[in-house]
Order: sequence, then C-alpha cells, then structure tokens
Amino acid sequence: MDSVKRSMFLVCLCFKAVTQTEASSWTIKVPSSVKGLPGSCVVIPCSFNYPDPDKTITEVTGMWSKAPHQLIYHPDKSKRMQQYRNRTELLGDVRHKNCSLKIDPLEQSDRGPFHFRIEMANYDMFSYRENAVSITMIMKKEVTEGQTVSASCSVSHSCPTSSPVFTWSLPGEAQFQSQQLDDGQWTATSTLNFHPNSTDHNKCLECTVTYKGGQHHKAYTVLTVKRKLLVSCNHFFFFLQYFGLLPLACKTNDIPIGYSLCFVLIIKC
Repeated sequence: MDSVKRSMFLVCLCFKAVTQTEASSWTIKVPSSVKGLPGSCVVIPCSFNYPDPDKTITEVTGMWSKAPHQLIYHPDKSKRMQQYRNRTELLGDVRHKNCSLKIDPLEQSDRGPFHFRIEMANYDMFSYRENAVSITMIMKKEVTEGQTVSASCSVSHSCPTSSPVFTWSLPGEAQFQSQQLDDGQWTATSTLNFHPNSTDHNKCLECTVTYKGGQHHKAYTVLTVKRKLLVSCNHFFFFLQYFGLLPLACKTNDIPIGYSLCFVLIIKC
C-alpha cells in the first residue's frame, strides 16, 4: 500500500499587495493576510509612503494597532497592550519607510485585523485602517503512524553564500532548497520526510535554524498521531465429541493500558 503524504507548513504567507500609487500620497504595501503557526513567529512585511513634507522630519514614530487605543506595538512598551509587550518587534526602520512587524511567539488570539499608524512630529500623522492585516492560524494536523509525512520550515536571509543550517528534532530525510526573492533577499526551505509512530503523539516537531555567526531561531508544531489498530490473537483448539470450540484471546493496542479486548469464536460441527 502506498504511503499517504501530508504536509504541515510551519510558516506560510498569503500575499495580496496593495498597489502603491503616487509617492506624494499616503500609501502602504502590506499583505491582506498572513498565515502562522501558534508557538512560532510571524512577520508582516510592510512599506509605506506619505506626502512630501518639504522639510526635514526629525521625529518619526511607527506603531501597530488592533483597534483605536489598542496598540500591539509602540516604541514605548508601556503603551502596548499587556499581552504584546514582550512579543512584538518592528523589524523595519520607519525613517526609511519600512514598517515590517514581527510577532514572536504567535498566540491563538493574534488574529487581528491589525493596521499601521505613523506619526511625524511637527508635520502630520496617519492611520492606514483601510489596509488592515489579518492572521490565519495553521492548526496541527492529524497523521497516522507509519505514514510518510512532510514538514517544511522556511526562513528569509540575505547571504546566499552562507545559507542557514536547519536541524530537525525527529529523524528523517531532509531536503534543502534556496530561492532568490526581490530586494536582495533569499528564502531557504528545509523539508523533512519522516514516519511518525505512536510514541510521537503529542510530541513537538521542532525546526531549528542557525545562521552564520551563531544566531538561531526555532519553530515547532505539536504532532497528533493516530494509532493503527493492531490485533494479535492466540488461539487454542478444543475438540469435543459433538462440537468444537475455537476461543481466541485477542489484544489491541488502541485501548488504555491495563485493559484487554477478547473475542470468543465458537464453531459448532
């Protein structure tokens, strides 16, 4: 019987960009939604523009909001909502019109929608509410022991001559792929093909990425492994003068420890 393959993607983005128009208007380029795995991190890529101020802007503050007065990111941590104070980070530099946001670790409640807001001292401020971003959670999938399962782990990097190194917490056959993106970025993907068994149930499948210089990041998913029903029987033959009995003492691996499942088959002659 052919093995059934299922895929569990640890990190994935659904990108639907907003077309950027003239440089002299309030525009932003963000995905309409991103997908992320709870317990891992997610990055919302973001770039924006604003009308030419005709003067030097000395103070620029970027922030992300869930709703008015509900900040998930602000440079001043005390202004963030309590549950986001140590989990959000602005990866981009707003002075260079980069507003990319990282949430780490991602939690089930981080569904959004979230929008970016920019405030420039002695000039203007603007909230990009019409370009809010939602997050869709990638839930763990059930697999059956013995099946071939594929798990993928992807990261972005900027040094193609020193690609990141992937390490998996479970044994299997790993394949590596690198692809060039825009703006000098590359994406590296490791795909692990493995065969889970019943002892892997509720275990973490962890992907560790190590970059040149020793910096590393981790992502994981919890395995739900469905056990195959295996029945073994010891049979004994009893021959009587007028009829025969064939009792079978059978045990299965799919019931709690300490219990047994028995069948008795009676054959009359």
